[in-house]
Amino acid sequence: MEKLRQQAFERLQLVLADAGYGGQPLAKWTQAHCGWQLETAPGLTGSGGFTPVPTRWVVERSISWLQWDRRLSRDYECETSSAEATLYLSSIRHLIRKF
Repeated sequence: MEKLRQQAFERLQLVLADAGYGGQPLAKWTQAHCGWQLETAPGLTGSGGFTPVPTRWVVERSISWLQWDRRLSRDYECETSSAEATLYLSSIRHLIRKF
């Protein structure tokens, strides 16, 4: 989130996070330092079977698209900057093929 704040995303108002990132300290920090609202996805309700949550489904689908890239199937990169570049290249490749 610190990188996003430094890049001055003016239109960004809401950050969606997994339930593992939940908790008041992170939400308060996000609001105080970045001015964004942090919303965590609801956890499993125990209803049995598969019940997709709309916002979570978009994130899971996007991550599964990235897993088709052989280079992203494992963590081959030694530095986070090269791993981030590989992620960007894979995303660009996917968008080009989609349209």
